Amino acid sequence: MRRLSRAALAVLVALGATLVSWVPARAVGASPIFSNPLVTVGGTGPIQHVIVIIQSGHSFDNYFGTRTGVDPIPPKTCLPIVVGSRVCVRSYPLNPDEARAGLISTLGVTRKAIDNGKMDRFVSAQPNAAIGTLAMGYLNGGDLPYYWNLASRFTLLDHFFATSQAGALPNRLAAVSGTDGGLVSNTVPAAGINLPTVFDQLAQKHLSWKYYVQNYAASGNSAPPSVMTRTPVLAMPSVTGSAQAHRIVDTSQYFHDIDVSQLPAVSYISSSRADSEQSPQGSAQGEAFVSSVLNALMQSPTWYHTAVLLTYDNSGGWYDHVAPPVVAGKQLGVRVPTMLISPYARAGYVDHNQFQTASIPDFIDKVFGMPALNADAAGTNLLGALNLKQAPIAPTIERRSVVTLVRPSVLGIYVLYLGALLAAGLLLTLAFLRMRRIASASDASVLTSAAPPTGEGERGSSRSDSEDDGEADALLSPDRASPRGSPEPPVPEPTGKGLGSEPPAGGDPDAGGEDEQVGTPIEVSAASDFANPPTAPDHDRSKPRWRRLPKWARSAAAGDLPA
Repeated sequence: MRRLSRAALAVLVALGATLVSWVPARAVGASPIFSNPLVTVGGTGPIQHVIVIIQSGHSFDNYFGTRTGVDPIPPKTCLPIVVGSRVCVRSYPLNPDEARAGLISTLGVTRKAIDNGKMDRFVSAQPNAAIGTLAMGYLNGGDLPYYWNLASRFTLLDHFFATSQAGALPNRLAAVSGTDGGLVSNTVPAAGINLPTVFDQLAQKHLSWKYYVQNYAASGNSAPPSVMTRTPVLAMPSVTGSAQAHRIVDTSQYFHDIDVSQLPAVSYISSSRADSEQSPQGSAQGEAFVSSVLNALMQSPTWYHTAVLLTYDNSGGWYDHVAPPVVAGKQLGVRVPTMLISPYARAGYVDHNQFQTASIPDFIDKVFGMPALNADAAGTNLLGALNLKQAPIAPTIERRSVVTLVRPSVLGIYVLYLGALLAAGLLLTLAFLRMRRIASASDASVLTSAAPPTGEGERGSSRSDSEDDGEADALLSPDRASPRGSPEPPVPEPTGKGLGSEPPAGGDPDAGGEDEQVGTPIEVSAASDFANPPTAPDHDRSKPRWRRLPKWARSAAAGDLPA
């Protein structure tokens, strides 16, 4: 009995000591995350790295509105072309060219499109009415095979809203500071941005971070405005003017850090405009960029201790049917596609909880035991999308071939068009000139053949004037023959009896009259030709020109008829 009492006392003492040692730890501010038995962090737990990938310009309905299990596009949705019009546009699948439509997503346009939660003016809100109807288009799994595959393997968040309605810069700022800072456009303030960020919290906790920027040139505050829009920390003097500036690096450094297993605790990755997916950039090129980032991670041991958030900074002007909620007296922006990718994500799960872009720093705060940067934006804890009890999801490397095409500048396209037009004009001009030359040569040939021969050509003709003159002399005088005449070609004898045939025996060759005519009458044509000889050509009127007569006609003209 005494032994049992002593054993029970020992157990009580040990339990009390454990409680005493635990209470001070809570009193000095130990992270509340340790109260969740599913999460153990601090360098030894399952989640040691958080990666945030931010792309641009698509609404949730535009990418996943037809996917099974999500809050889908209503089947009878039809938005008017103009306010009050009975003509409306239904949602429809986009072709690749339409998916590049340059829709507008400024604060004014987005506010009109939302229409106080009615979500009925996405078409009419577009300044360019010619492409406003394209806002109702959507893509599906055939257009986005990689993203839809990710959604099947990991967790898709179908109620994740942009924090701001004003575009990329305010939302990317909210992704690092928990607030949009009151920005109403993508224009960086002249004085820069001065807000506390999650990077400040990480530095205080001695945790590493890096902001990987595609095609980045370390130029600090002199970076182009387009780069600052995608990377708001470049507009923060507290970062660019401090020892933390070296943490903003090119995305090539990300692949190096993965290879040597030196990925920081928190990483933000920003693509270039060409790979951002913001129309008119193509979605396939953005998929290729994201797949390169995730494939590198999945081939590394770091994969098993990492959570990746893939999200978008604005809707790009594309239609979405879910009205944004009001948080802290302010209506959020349009829903955007967001996925949580991790070996501990709920595979194939669609999380319907409400989140926003400002929930990202809150997620990082929860993972690494830091106080919330913005309590109003905290909302639902993104950790609920993880299941740390499940067996880690094995990586599957995406090996599909993606052809990445760099979209040329607008100026380059116009130069190519101009060059093509000039080339076409030159070809048409050359063809026209060639036709003119051919026509001129043909006209010259006709004129040459029609003109009378001159010079040597006259003497070399098939029948010269001299020959014709000789024959004419022979006709006028049987004793005269042209010295330059040529032999007579044989002429067939006329058939029948008439002029030039043998007269009947005893007859008078000079006798005439119808009663005495014997044989066939003389052909009138020959006599007419002889009686009316043609005049000589105008170029030589000094000599008469006679037509060639049959032999019997020439004999008759010369008086050679038999006696």
